[in-house]
Amino acid sequence: MRKRQSGWGSAFTLVEILVVVVILGIAGAIIVPQIGTRDDRKVEAAARVIIADLIYAQNLAITQQSNHYVMFQLSPPPVKYSLVRSTDMTVVEHPVNKTPYAVTFGTSGSSGMGQITLVSADFRGQSASTDNTLGFDELGTPLVYTGTVSEPMTSGSIVIQCGEHALRIDVEPFTGQITVTAI
Repeated sequence: MRKRQSGWGSAFTLVEILVVVVILGIAGAIIVPQIGTRDDRKVEAAARVIIADLIYAQNLAITQQSNHYVMFQLSPPPVKYSLVRSTDMTVVEHPVNKTPYAVTFGTSGSSGMGQITLVSADFRGQSASTDNTLGFDELGTPLVYTGTVSEPMTSGSIVIQCGEHALRIDVEPFTGQITVTAI
């Protein structure tokens, strides 16, 4: 009978393990920076944040049975939007961090919006307007706030950009359905 050999006969050597670690390190160094600089992914993430905020404003209007608005300010800087209630036009408190619910774009922007540009927010058919306000009534129907009165919205879109990638977020009249299109 043959005596069974004890020891490390079928294990990997230290050199083999080091080669695998070096290969994984090189692959990680090449792939990870590419993931972090993908402007298309950044603008898609920003679009999801804006959509979530629009839906939140719509849900607030329905549950609290009062108009709620998303006020877009394109100039003067900083470019931002805020969620406000119709009763006193005060900014709604963010449910998570308990601060005023406002999102700022650009270099001094909110988390995740630092490289995003808010190109336009048009709910009145006047793309040259610098202040546009989208609202929702107690049934969730989209409205346009003109400074003194709320009217039913006939068309609405928001355009955001990161690098060369731009997306248009469209809000449908009557239903408030939101769609995203690459432009």
